[in-house]
Amino acid sequence: MTRPRADPWLPFGLAGDGPRLFCLPFAGGGASSFVAWRRSLPGIAVAPLQYPGRETRIDEPCPDAVDRLIADLADALAPHLDRPYAMLGYSLGARLAFALCHRLRDKGLPAPRALFVVAHRAPDAPPPRPGAARLPPDDFRAHVSAYGGTPDEVFDSPELAELLLPILRADFALVEQAIPLAPLALPVFAYAGREDAIATPALMEQWRGFTHSSFALRSFPGGHFFARTTKEFLATLARDLESCLGGAAIPPHA
Repeated sequence: MTRPRADPWLPFGLAGDGPRLFCLPFAGGGASSFVAWRRSLPGIAVAPLQYPGRETRIDEPCPDAVDRLIADLADALAPHLDRPYAMLGYSLGARLAFALCHRLRDKGLPAPRALFVVAHRAPDAPPPRPGAARLPPDDFRAHVSAYGGTPDEVFDSPELAELLLPILRADFALVEQAIPLAPLALPVFAYAGREDAIATPALMEQWRGFTHSSFALRSFPGGHFFARTTKEFLATLARDLESCLGGAAIPPHA
């Protein structure tokens, strides 16, 4: 018997029958970044999304148009919105998740119970360094290194650098493309690292203006990738997910 082909957008599946948490990765990252969260979020079906051009989709071209990527993500998620769910995006993923919520609403699909944005400025904020994707190699390396998520060994290895740098440049280009800026009618939880110079708690407070519903800002010790270094993050996420996914009904469109 031929086994059904895995969904390329959901290479690790939907992880059970509970409420779902769809996770969108940071620049240069992939779906594998979120798989370990499943152990810390019992009862939540953590469903990491995979953009083209990395990990299990390394043979595909990286997205170069944010509108097309969001449309494809919405089409991929449409069959899986049959139970309560939330949306979470990390860094670049936060911006994409916000745009994706707009796209799902415009398609008349069930809305998430809440949007979780991690380590990214509000949608109308300028990028930390405009034109970063077009910087010369050394300057681009320095810019990426400031985020703290890429080990120096990656840049020091010609093979790894050749693999990762085009992905990073493509993702940083997406950051500068326009997305909808209207507030959403759903709760927004913003998570910030206290030592993150790129998406400071003060900058993440500005997400408050992008919801007509409730807003909460949580701050944690650590820099841009504080989620890797503090256990408090996942414990807080678990409590916040319980607060918005504990009910039974799927909410009206945002």
